[in-house]
Amino acid sequence: MGRDNAETKEETLRKLFVGGLPRSTTDDDFKNYFSQFGEVVDSIVLKDNNGNSKGFGFVTFATDQEAEECIQAKSQGHTVNGKSVEVKRAIPRDADPDQREKNTKMFVGGLSLNSTEDSIRQFFESNFNCQVESVDLIYQKKDQLEPGQEPRPRGFGFVTINDFDVVDRICVIRNHKIDGKEVEVKKAAPKGKSNAGGSGRGDRNQGGYNQGGYNRGGYNQGGGYNQGGGYNQGGG
Repeated sequence: MGRDNAETKEETLRKLFVGGLPRSTTDDDFKNYFSQFGEVVDSIVLKDNNGNSKGFGFVTFATDQEAEECIQAKSQGHTVNGKSVEVKRAIPRDADPDQREKNTKMFVGGLSLNSTEDSIRQFFESNFNCQVESVDLIYQKKDQLEPGQEPRPRGFGFVTINDFDVVDRICVIRNHKIDGKEVEVKKAAPKGKSNAGGSGRGDRNQGGYNQGGYNRGGYNQGGGYNQGGGYNQGGG
């Protein structure tokens, strides 16, 4: 399976990052362990130029459901060759740095003006089997309105879900349809660290968060590990 930057969103959802591998872990050890969760169609332990393991790798399952079940098995712990390892969804390398970090707060842009906090909450809870902690719709500022005019929603807001894996999945999918309208969902960037480029939302902030855009491409998972061939993956 070629490791270029042409993977589809569906393929991305089937790919997981595995960190903290024992240096003795072989490609066969790696594949054999993860095969218990489903059909492994691609797997690799990343190595340096001397052929030594870098202590992390990637595994791709045949279906999104198998990848999701592997992530859910984290509650029992993943142990490879006697060592506990970290398993999480692989994040596109060309995503903005803030999209690679662990976060429970998401920016939702392009909302219908008819969307309510309840309808947004219902969408995420019914589609992603999660509990939404909070929904914050952003309204027009009163000092920008004519006298007697009521503030209207600005078409974006913030949703908090206290589950890193669920947030990763939602943000990798990125485009969702809420109340009949296509919206974009991504991790909220802390204020002062607005993302470069994107959808022109860099000047909007709420509750200490600032939001811009992000791109898609290879893989990057925080700082620490670095490997050519379209992959850059580390802790987060």
